[in-house]
Amino acid sequence: MQILVFILITSSLTFSTLSVVGQQRKLTLEEYSSSGVNKLTFYSAECAKASSLAEIDIVKQMPFLVLKSGLAPQAFASDTTFENTYGVFYKETGCVGPVQECVVLYNQRIFEYLMDTYGNRWMRTVRKDVVGFREWKKKRK
Repeated sequence: MQILVFILITSSLTFSTLSVVGQQRKLTLEEYSSSGVNKLTFYSAECAKASSLAEIDIVKQMPFLVLKSGLAPQAFASDTTFENTYGVFYKETGCVGPVQECVVLYNQRIFEYLMDTYGNRWMRTVRKDVVGFREWKKKRK
């Protein structure tokens, strides 16, 4: 029972963080709920869809970069600046969230979108704890 309560609290805090600390553009509950990032699964059978879910979010102009900061999610003042500059929302999943492999595939598609749209510039200010960022950056070299 305590775990369920914690998950519900974490989920509501995550949405509040997106609407309060995020971009100047605010997502409605319907937009947030229907985003591809929220369709990533907790089991790996559906990871093949992660890139296409990211693509849908890009088309809808609401791409996310997924973070996993653990029990105490962190938000920084620079997060808002990055989100407003590059039109991407950070999504904090805390210590529970979709399968790592699915998140990496989703985020990789968003990294490619950022590269195509902004070149290398965004990499200087993106949070370094975005899931899969360091590995993706190493592969590019």
